[in-house]
Amino acid sequence: MGRILAAAAAVVVVLLLCCSSGVRGVESDDVKESLVKFLVTLAGGGDVGEATAQALGWKEKTDPCPGATGNGNASNWGEQVVCFNNSHPNAGKIKYIDLQSQSLNGTIDASLLCAAPALQRVNLQNNSLTGGLLPGISACSGLAYLFLDHNRLSGSLPSSLGQLRRLHVLDVSRNDFSGELPHSLGQLPNLVRFAANDNHFDGTIPDFNLPNYLSFNVSSNNLTGPIPKKLGTVGMSSFADNAAGMCGKPLFPECPASPAPGKDGGSKSKKTRKILMYLGYILLGSVILGFVVYKLCSRKRKNRLGKKGRGGGKDIFDSSTDPTTTASKSAYSLPASSERSATAAGGAPSVSLVVLRRSGTASVTSAAAAAAAKDLRFEDLLKSPAELLGRGRYGSSYKVVVPGGAALAVKRVKDASVTDDEFRRRMERVARARHPAVLPPLAFYCAAQEKLVVYEFQSSGSLHRQLHGSIESSQAPLDWPARLHIAAKVADGMAFMHSTMRGHGASSYSSSSNSSSSDSAAAAEGAVAHGALKTSNILFTAGMEPCISEYGVIAPPLAPGAGGSSRSSGLRADVRAFGVLLLELLTGKATAAQGDGAELARWVTSVIQEEWTAEVFDRALLSRDAVVNEQRMVRLLQVAMRCVDAAPGEAPPTMREVAGMVNAIRDEDDRSHSAEA
Repeated sequence: MGRILAAAAAVVVVLLLCCSSGVRGVESDDVKESLVKFLVTLAGGGDVGEATAQALGWKEKTDPCPGATGNGNASNWGEQVVCFNNSHPNAGKIKYIDLQSQSLNGTIDASLLCAAPALQRVNLQNNSLTGGLLPGISACSGLAYLFLDHNRLSGSLPSSLGQLRRLHVLDVSRNDFSGELPHSLGQLPNLVRFAANDNHFDGTIPDFNLPNYLSFNVSSNNLTGPIPKKLGTVGMSSFADNAAGMCGKPLFPECPASPAPGKDGGSKSKKTRKILMYLGYILLGSVILGFVVYKLCSRKRKNRLGKKGRGGGKDIFDSSTDPTTTASKSAYSLPASSERSATAAGGAPSVSLVVLRRSGTASVTSAAAAAAAKDLRFEDLLKSPAELLGRGRYGSSYKVVVPGGAALAVKRVKDASVTDDEFRRRMERVARARHPAVLPPLAFYCAAQEKLVVYEFQSSGSLHRQLHGSIESSQAPLDWPARLHIAAKVADGMAFMHSTMRGHGASSYSSSSNSSSSDSAAAAEGAVAHGALKTSNILFTAGMEPCISEYGVIAPPLAPGAGGSSRSSGLRADVRAFGVLLLELLTGKATAAQGDGAELARWVTSVIQEEWTAEVFDRALLSRDAVVNEQRMVRLLQVAMRCVDAAPGEAPPTMREVAGMVNAIRDEDDRSHSAEA
């Protein structure tokens, strides 16, 4: 009897296991019915909604996901639905719904949508949806990505959005939402992208922890009050076109302090205003007096320097009789350094501007710039009008228009960690290495505390401006073929420079009679890296061809007595920087102004680990009008990740290897387009 009972129990267990495995991962009938009704409501309801559901293949009697016995993440409900992979614990469940650009004009019923328990991503962008977003959206507890932009949604955002603790991306931009932004959004621990621009939100901005964000935009609303205290990489454009009452440093004026209570508050404020007024008068008088004294001293100095300058000769590199002359400088000219001022005051001879003379002109440099550089003098740079282009970690860049009308770009580097002799040899080596994707230096000035390097000014701007310019820019975003072309050209230029800058490159330039001795010294120095490769240093020529600027100007800091291994680490840093540049090309996201791209690499890694690889790419690359091969984009992404972070036990690639991989992808892309044509 006992054996019979044991056998019966075993049969029951086997049947239970079979039943449980048979229903593993299958969406219930209630879920299927709710999702079909959700789509019908999105499409406007009635016969039109029913027809839309039938046209897209959403049927209650059909399982949307085949489950463990099915084909990966393909869905029986069409390409708008993606399922979890068979190896995932949620196999057979719906992973995300993508209904963008389906001409839907109904409303969002959050209770029907959230019937799917494992749903992680919903994309409803670029439709004509109306109504609001109901508080029931909080029932989608697994939701990580929610795109509602480019619709006609109205009302206020529910505070229940703060319950979506797994939410990474929330985009409600370009709708008709109004009311205040829920303060609960600022408490979401995983939110890294928030877009609410071009709506009618009012009130104050919640205290978002913006340093953790990769993208943030609340522009073109009616917001007032202080901006978040911690901004990270968020700039003025993220808050533009709001009410005039926005305040908070460093982007806006300081917010007014609340008036102190008490009867004598008014009298105290009047006294304070009087004190500030008197201090202002004193300060103004001091400025005027200082200006008069400065003009008198400058006039006397000019007379002394004029007497000393008569009869002086010039050596082969000397481009001016005295580079410290400042009496007739423009108010917008290059700022004078304390070092040059001290040299002039002491009457000591100064270092001259070194003009890098060439036996031929590199293809990147125009004839006008080459002619201007040939007769360039240091005092021309000091006297000519200058426009500040930007400031960075290592110095500033200026646009200078010299006599004759030629526009030059001057990079001013302060406290460079390199000796004068080494910097001179490095600039001469860079000038001798000619490549169409590398912008050559035309001249340089070298002193103990600052260095100046002169290039031809490129009016077409930088890659950083092309990728991350304002949304008001009239330029169309770079498409996939253009970005792949830029990546290949920059890779070729960097590979060439890494090979040539190892000290054994051929020389086709001549800057002085002792070039052979400087070549020997340069060869002994070993490799020279770029040191600061980034999108702002990739400029565009008049023909919109990319070229690498500022190669070798910023030396990676070397430890005392460092040898070849440290210099190789500089080349390795260039490879990593190129990987970050590829990530910016693919994602369209900017890195932190003073960072090394680590935060962007971490975000890409996290998205890939969650099997959201398509979410990495810039939307401009995934638009319907673009000719895109996502497989090649993924391959370029793999190259970028190898550059940024090589796998354990795997040697990081060299720039020549990286260039080979990128060019192979471009060649395949070109063949594909030729075949389609």
